[in-house]
Amino acid sequence: MRKILAVLGLIIGLYLISACGLSDDTVAKVGKQTITVDDYKFVLNRRFPGKAIAKIDSAQRYSILNYMIDKYLQATQAIDMGLDTTRLFLSELADYKARLIGNKYFEKVIVDVLVPEEEIREAFEKRRDEVKARHILIQYKGARNSKVKRSKEEAFKLAEKILREAKSGKTSFNYLAEKYSDDPSAKKNKGDLGYFTWGQMVDEFQKAAFSMEPGQISEPVETPYGFHIIKVEGRRKNPFFDENNYQWQKEDIKRNRYFAHQDTALKMWKAKKKELKQVYEATLFKEKIDSVARLASKKQQEGRYKPKSYSMAEKRIVLAKWKNGQLLLDDVFLMYGGRRFSALQRRITRPEKFEQIVDQILLAKLIENEASKIGLFDDVQVKTNLKDFKIQKLSSLAYSKEVKAKSEPTEEEIKAYYEQHADEFVKPAEIELWEISLKDEKTANKVLKLAQKGYDFEKLAGKYSEDKYYKKKKGYIGFKTKNRRGEVSKEAFKLGTNKIGGPVKYRNYYVVFKTGKIHPETIRS
Repeated sequence: MRKILAVLGLIIGLYLISACGLSDDTVAKVGKQTITVDDYKFVLNRRFPGKAIAKIDSAQRYSILNYMIDKYLQATQAIDMGLDTTRLFLSELADYKARLIGNKYFEKVIVDVLVPEEEIREAFEKRRDEVKARHILIQYKGARNSKVKRSKEEAFKLAEKILREAKSGKTSFNYLAEKYSDDPSAKKNKGDLGYFTWGQMVDEFQKAAFSMEPGQISEPVETPYGFHIIKVEGRRKNPFFDENNYQWQKEDIKRNRYFAHQDTALKMWKAKKKELKQVYEATLFKEKIDSVARLASKKQQEGRYKPKSYSMAEKRIVLAKWKNGQLLLDDVFLMYGGRRFSALQRRITRPEKFEQIVDQILLAKLIENEASKIGLFDDVQVKTNLKDFKIQKLSSLAYSKEVKAKSEPTEEEIKAYYEQHADEFVKPAEIELWEISLKDEKTANKVLKLAQKGYDFEKLAGKYSEDKYYKKKKGYIGFKTKNRRGEVSKEAFKLGTNKIGGPVKYRNYYVVFKTGKIHPETIRS
């Protein structure tokens, strides 16, 4: 047991944790849940991305473990309350799992082909050394994060001029960086980048820096940010390099290397998606998708938005199928539950948008099948990610339920508050309004006379109103309270029902208005 606890330097008490009988890969046990070394490393790497674990302060590591224990305790409470079987949790888990497996599959069939293991290993080995350098950045219009107006040619000429000054030895590199560099931090740090390892800088920059000896100054090096003049001030062995960190750092290295192949990757992915659909004989049922869009539109017009407003038969409408599988409308509801449901609401009534959603979920199902075949569900990072998501989500649900339980008033408290604050539950009177908004007062008076003579107010609004939004609505504003439309609604209440009034100055217009019915003041129960 000395293996992990000794490394962490932790003594943990006052928690529901068993420190006895822990396996070699277990850091702590919280009830029936275990925190493994992989779980712990995962959270450390998320909290301190790109930082070697040995470089993380022991107090911070202790704090992270305490944080994890709290989360595991809350997750255990959530399971005891049955929150792990709720539609909300299962929906968000299904969505996260699909995205996680999709990303891992993409990495396996695309990224791993473009960035082979040998290339990653080579980049990792380069992290054995560190370089200390300063730089002067000269940007041009169009360079990444650039705010300057100079052209690329002007930037290069300026960089060459600064280089000559730097190499002459008459002016210090620090001074030149402070004076010329477009790096916002240069005014304070004089271009100092400190020590860095391979992979922390963009490719062109690090290739130049690691090829130089201390004291050397580079020719202008072009990167997406502009032209850099680099001065190497030191080299040393990376004191935090650890061969055991390869498995965790390789993902960062792979991601950085992938960016150089993005265009090729997108072409390969497009071909792979087409191949998957052919292999699985996948089919979208466009007529069913269109019928669901019409059904959803009708329900939304009736104010029924949620999945519970759909019958079991409607939920079982088949939107797509593939070998040994099919996609139901209820599967779509499951994938788009929780926070994503509003996105589905906006798209489900539009056939072309809803078809895109169905196609995306179909592809996710095909990828899950392929991922299972090649063992991605057994991948340590996939398992660790999924476990972490479950713990975080369940702990959040438990916390929300606990807070709600503490803050939710009793029936007696609600009634007492209602009786003591009756004025807060008064719904003010509202009057129905039509408006014609004009920028010229003379024209407004002319329109007023026409309306008073009995001309159709809605036709007058369609012809004369300069407020484009309400012009389309034939001037109809709806029911408004006394203070909702400024002087217009105040004057409307003075005139009463079915009257013509104005012109009244409101915002940038002279408004001629017509009143309709009045909804009297009411008290909400």
